[in-house]
Amino acid sequence: MRVFMVIFFLITTLYTAEEKLGGQIVVDRAWIDGDDVKSQGSEIRRARLSLKGKIRPKLEYEIEYSFTGKNHWKDVKIDYQALNSLGVQAGNIKEPIGLEALVSSRNSTFMERSMVNTFMHKRKLGVVLSGDYVNAKKHGTLTFGIFGRSLDRLLARKEDGTSIVGRITYAIIHSKDSLVHIGVSAGKTKYHSSSIKYSTNAGSHLYRGSLIKSKIKNVTKTKRVGLETALLNGAFSFQGEYIALEAFNQKDSYDFYGWYGQVSIFLTGEHRKYKVKTAKFSRTKIKKDALEVAFRASKIRLQNKKHRQKKEVDLTFALNYYFKKNIRLMSSYTFAEVMQPSIKEHILQVRGLYGF
Repeated sequence: MRVFMVIFFLITTLYTAEEKLGGQIVVDRAWIDGDDVKSQGSEIRRARLSLKGKIRPKLEYEIEYSFTGKNHWKDVKIDYQALNSLGVQAGNIKEPIGLEALVSSRNSTFMERSMVNTFMHKRKLGVVLSGDYVNAKKHGTLTFGIFGRSLDRLLARKEDGTSIVGRITYAIIHSKDSLVHIGVSAGKTKYHSSSIKYSTNAGSHLYRGSLIKSKIKNVTKTKRVGLETALLNGAFSFQGEYIALEAFNQKDSYDFYGWYGQVSIFLTGEHRKYKVKTAKFSRTKIKKDALEVAFRASKIRLQNKKHRQKKEVDLTFALNYYFKKNIRLMSSYTFAEVMQPSIKEHILQVRGLYGF
């Protein structure tokens, strides 16, 4: 299958002039020293190919395949801009919930997303309607989507829940290098009496196992509500989110939540780029070389089937070096702590990222 995908991308690119072939290669190394794990290792974190193109002036498509991880099919979608302020997206796509989860991994400030991402679904097959409102420096968006199982699970003939998700955002202030953004999102997922699992990895994909985890059986539905905000003032930015999730089975309900807050500053004067039509951050424009420092605090609370709470707090410091626009060297140190019983982990990571 993977060889076939490479051949498909190359042949399609050669025969269609308007298509654009892209991708990314990400290599990580981590050193872990703590009460639970003492190890070090390296991995190819991501190796992806993507193909984008236009079928008609207002109809675009994208196909992205990952050669690493459990979910190989990423964005497999079409986008139709019906009107200037109304768009339709269909395919294997992300649910429109939260801010951090919607930002591409290649544009993320940190090597790994916060623990809030524990409550986010992978890409799923669905349809999304999106509209936006623009007035001077103000901008609002409204997004609504219906989702089934993912393309990977469809091909594997595995069942999954059906979700209805919506997101509303409003940029009170928006200009080239300033922003005040707020948003709220909500989602409901129905299951056929399935088991759901949530776990954390202490902020590192190379952390083998789960620092804390929870499994609830015979779940019939879940509800999610999220709040988000972002501030941008030149080279400085702040971003934060809170997600609450409630799971229901035939006998009881269970409450989960997570939050994070992060700050970053470009020491070389650049600023993060915000896309108003989709209300999310995109690739930062780099004139030459750039240096960024960042800090993030994150907390999550899980419950097990007996309603016993498990809490984790992560503190992450990051230093990123941008070499032109498509090469980035990233590093981070994370201190992760679990309460009751106390478990502490220290994780140092470095990453090389090449995008094309």
